Amino acid sequence: MQVYQRETQEILKRFREGRISFRECIAALDAALAGLSPQPTEEELKSIKALLAAKIETVMHEMHVMERWEPETELQFASVPN
Repeated sequence: MQVYQRETQEILKRFREGRISFRECIAALDAALAGLSPQPTEEELKSIKALLAAKIETVMHEMHVMERWEPETELQFASVPN
């Protein structure tokens, strides 16, 4: 979990610095999530979902702040079972 958190912080840092695009940021966050152990515990899954939601919210906020948001861009997230 700590590795995932550090990795996602680095991804957001690269996004804020303009080194990766919005789509690259989302893809990197998705790849970081996929890199977790194949069978997280129920408690780990709850933590992961909360952290992922916070990271996505941060990306969306940064898009508005940096005025790089493209309104026609529509995101579709796969639902994660509870």
